[in-house]
Amino acid sequence: MYISEGNNRLSCKLFPGTLRGVAMNWLATLSPRYIRSFSDIATSFASQFVANKVKRLEVAYLFDIRQNKGETLKSYLAQFNNVTIRVNDLDQKFFMKAFQKGLRVGQFNDSMALRKPLSMEETRTRVEKHIKVEEDQADRLEAE
Repeated sequence: MYISEGNNRLSCKLFPGTLRGVAMNWLATLSPRYIRSFSDIATSFASQFVANKVKRLEVAYLFDIRQNKGETLKSYLAQFNNVTIRVNDLDQKFFMKAFQKGLRVGQFNDSMALRKPLSMEETRTRVEKHIKVEEDQADRLEAE
């Protein structure tokens, strides 16, 4: 929550409305006179939930992600996406390069090399189309 140069009392009143579940239960355990300022509640909240903070990753970590032998493109994309949301750098060109570097040799990797995508969004769109082909082929093989 962010209140620019806001009123301390207003900040204290609005803060509980941003909480749910465990955080709301924690707030309810505080004694009524414990909070004298928004700074008090912010410091206490940060101390209580510091362990829940998601560790941010450097973009270099993306280059260590590899599509394993036998791993579907769908599974690799899911694994890659789960890591990208934790990366500090938002430069999409690194995401694209890391994704392509981690691909196994195969038809999709060849298509990416022949026609390089211009954005990570284009990469995802192409991956989704190829995933449909992979799933269709798997269904046909299963039916045989």
